[in-house]
Amino acid sequence: MPLPLLATQLVGSYTKPRWLYRREALLARQLDAIWAPAPEVLAEAKQDAIRLAILDQERAGLDIITDGEQGRESFATYFYRLGGIDHETLGPQQREGIDLSFVSVSRESQIHQPTTLVPRIVGPLTWREPMALEDLRFLKQHTAKPVKMTVIGPITASTRLSDAYYGDTRAAALGMAEALNHELRVLDEEGVDLLQIDEPDVHFLSSVTNPFVAEVIDRVIEGVRAKTVIHICYGYSIAMKNKRVDERFGTMLDAVAKSRIDFINIEYEEPGHQADLLTHVGDRGLVLGVLNLGTEQVESPEHIAARVREALAVVPADRLLLSPDCGMWFLPRHVAYAKIRAMALAAAIVRAELQPLR
Repeated sequence: MPLPLLATQLVGSYTKPRWLYRREALLARQLDAIWAPAPEVLAEAKQDAIRLAILDQERAGLDIITDGEQGRESFATYFYRLGGIDHETLGPQQREGIDLSFVSVSRESQIHQPTTLVPRIVGPLTWREPMALEDLRFLKQHTAKPVKMTVIGPITASTRLSDAYYGDTRAAALGMAEALNHELRVLDEEGVDLLQIDEPDVHFLSSVTNPFVAEVIDRVIEGVRAKTVIHICYGYSIAMKNKRVDERFGTMLDAVAKSRIDFINIEYEEPGHQADLLTHVGDRGLVLGVLNLGTEQVESPEHIAARVREALAVVPADRLLLSPDCGMWFLPRHVAYAKIRAMALAAAIVRAELQPLR
């Protein structure tokens, strides 16, 4: 389905209602305590939350719709239903080379603690069955607009497990890419306008992964016909505070831009990046993060429009899409809605300015 200029979208997650989701449980990695409803009504509650997320996106005027990831306990663990992963005997995270010098990790968050115990890779990673296919089908049943589905990226997925099999970051990432490629192909076959892989660890571990990031990306999207997006960020603002520009972000983007990915989605607003960074996306398309999720203050459409105009001096309009900086699951609903509404209004402002040029 054709997309308008400056098409607006969520990164993936939308605000999750308190009646559905215990946010503190994720930060403490208490995944078995995340869901608030009783087990016998949980599936129905998730579907109701998805309907609300779709309604808010359409009411706000977004151009591309997601399911808000309402049914996922986290963006990563939802996809750990692969062969080769032991969920019983846990091991420590092995993220050697991780750099978080550009943020302050909140005391409440256990997400990035090296002592955290996680499932282990104990054999070849294999895809066993569709994981997000029913999510996509439900989404398409409830919107007539273009749709996007998100899947964990292979580097982030593999580095957040405890590797007891591959013994090498590149090998584990390629093994994960091989497995997740099957998932992307199934979603592609069903029909989807955008497929996004979420890769925050491409940033956090850039000193390790830059040499092989393009190889891994190309492997995971191999044979996929839908447009593809890679999302790269500074982490959730609820856990990662005081974000500062990482001077290595451009070098990391250079490495990613060597891949065949269609779009690179970057966190831009909260760290305070400037348009010179955008030269590093090369000839890839750009999904620009224009909403600061580290504050509940709602950006004005005029401010967002000004940031978009700055980006247009570097990236052509037909290769520029708009999004929040990152996932919005932790924000109050009225704040999340107001922010995405402001983004849609800003896109309309700039589109009207561009229209005479078309």
